[in-house]
Amino acid sequence: MRTTRRTFFAGCGAWGLSALCGCQSVKGTSHSYSISLLGDTHFDTAPQTVYHTGWKPAHAADARDRQNEFTRNAEMWTDRLPRLVASAAAVRCPDVKFLFQMGDLIQGDCAGTPDYLRFLADARRACTKGFGDLPFLTVCGNHDIRNGGAPAYDAFFQGLVRESLGRTVESCNFLFFEGPDAFLVIDFMRPDAARIERMLKDSAGARHTFIVVHSAIAPSDTWGAYWFLFGKPEDAESRRWLFKMLLRRRAIVLCGHLHYTQMRRWRRPEGELVEFCMNSVWRPAEDRVAPVFSTPAQYGSYVKAHPAAMNEEHDGCHQHRTVPELLALVDEYRPGLVDYRMYRAAGHYQLHVSDQAVTMDFFACDARVPTMRFDLLPLT
Repeated sequence: MRTTRRTFFAGCGAWGLSALCGCQSVKGTSHSYSISLLGDTHFDTAPQTVYHTGWKPAHAADARDRQNEFTRNAEMWTDRLPRLVASAAAVRCPDVKFLFQMGDLIQGDCAGTPDYLRFLADARRACTKGFGDLPFLTVCGNHDIRNGGAPAYDAFFQGLVRESLGRTVESCNFLFFEGPDAFLVIDFMRPDAARIERMLKDSAGARHTFIVVHSAIAPSDTWGAYWFLFGKPEDAESRRWLFKMLLRRRAIVLCGHLHYTQMRRWRRPEGELVEFCMNSVWRPAEDRVAPVFSTPAQYGSYVKAHPAAMNEEHDGCHQHRTVPELLALVDEYRPGLVDYRMYRAAGHYQLHVSDQAVTMDFFACDARVPTMRFDLLPLT
């Protein structure tokens, strides 16, 4: 039996979701299921007048950067991304509960709310094509709300959650359950530490704890090392508190933003934690599966080797950290890092969840057989 929005809502409990059918991918467990996933999609189309008429860059550098992004995204959505989505729909196993997209659903950069709402609705149709009535969820990314897009995005998000989960939410930070498993959806751009603390308390005792957020939860070894959850200097206390709490919960973080496929695993005295980053921004030359990094010892090598890139301003949101400050951040998250793998390849993903294991299948580009499998749990 395939899950539809109607059967999905019929199975909802007080917090959200309940068991509907067993997963064929992981058998013999009390509650097994799968989730289809997409990374950043940056939906857009040509000509630019479709969504970007009247948009004005805030900075001189924005005009150049946005032009490059508009061209990249429109070209990507002409052929490659529709093929990727079609493959994701074709390979989903019968026990898939919903489709989750990791934020930056759209490119953004609109002149007003009507354009943003139309943009988001069109992106949803494009990303769910072939999935029928399967419930669709997303998380807030920086592109989704930048340049005044927050009111439109919040209305879109609340309507989406209401339709997909039968829930009314007041922010993009909220908790739902799939059977015994907790899903904490966190707004990377507007995180609420007090609300996150309540969600952790309300989900105590969950079999698995999934954190779904657009960004990574620790500095990435890329040009955007400062882009991570609670990454601002004034949020240092919150980020350290959250990292410790997630270690104790043995949490699984599902994220995007980096435009890389990446897995990181930490093991510290407080507990264990795994983070998996997804990418669906499929550039023509970036279908390679060979790892960029493959050992924990390589963590921080990009930041150290590219100091000029670290000092560039991106998206008008540079956190004004020097390279030594960024390297100190990397060093803070180096202890206990026991697994670190990063790949350029974009693709689509399928998560399989059971009592005994949580695994992630990665399908590079528009592949219809798994390119590789990542064992997220158990952490051994």
